[in-house]
Amino acid sequence: MSRHYICSICHNRRPKMGWKRDFAFEELKAATKGFSQKLALHFGVAYREELNGLKITVKQHKNARYHGSEKGFQSEVHMLSEVRHENLAMLLGSCSEGNCRLLVYEYVCNGSLDNHLSRNPSRLLRWDQKMKITLGAAKGLKYLHENNIIHQNLRPDNILLTHDWIGTMPYLAPEYADSSEVSPKSDCYSFGVILLHLITGLRSTDPLFGERSIVKWAKPLLRGKKYPELLEHGMADSYDDDQLRRLIRVADKCLIKNLCKRESMDQECLL
Repeated sequence: MSRHYICSICHNRRPKMGWKRDFAFEELKAATKGFSQKLALHFGVAYREELNGLKITVKQHKNARYHGSEKGFQSEVHMLSEVRHENLAMLLGSCSEGNCRLLVYEYVCNGSLDNHLSRNPSRLLRWDQKMKITLGAAKGLKYLHENNIIHQNLRPDNILLTHDWIGTMPYLAPEYADSSEVSPKSDCYSFGVILLHLITGLRSTDPLFGERSIVKWAKPLLRGKKYPELLEHGMADSYDDDQLRRLIRVADKCLIKNLCKRESMDQECLL
């Protein structure tokens, strides 16, 4: 990707790689019209608006309400500022005033993966788009893990898309639920869940699951190799059989409960 990626559909321009600045609370408040709910996005506590010609996403820091130390916040900002990859949303800067802790990211123009799952038939993904998103998410996670960063929060509403379908990055691995343990392989488990969403086209709240999670619903189908029952309705004539079997195989390996046997993002089969 070029240093100035421009969406071919809406012409949203990605900031220059490495662009960064500090933001004042009042300018972000003005840009988001007082953090208006009309500008709120679906992923987390976030708002989108334009500031001096640059489209931005303003997100409340996840620990803002717990009054984390300024040193800890600035350390995290520094770490996030070093993350530079075409498949990861770019941190443009931050704001720290009083108890306010805000992160400012580039705006990604086509919403989240969650917006394109089957609750909205008019926005269904084509098979080639699903493959682009899969590869983009895998590359982004691999980059993070190579730089000793664990995402910890990978889910459909945190995978952001451009109109050209470049993907940027209760989906917790079993070991986290048992002991709050996190590792790169915890992200790998979450990646397996994302693959199930892409294969099935179903959201986590789909009535088909009943009281089950998408993983518990899919496991018997995976064990029984009932792959056609996993595939999203409407994909029957457009998917690639070899690619589908590969995605299902990778998802199954990512969802292994035993941490030692689970795949990691640096293994070739994921890319």
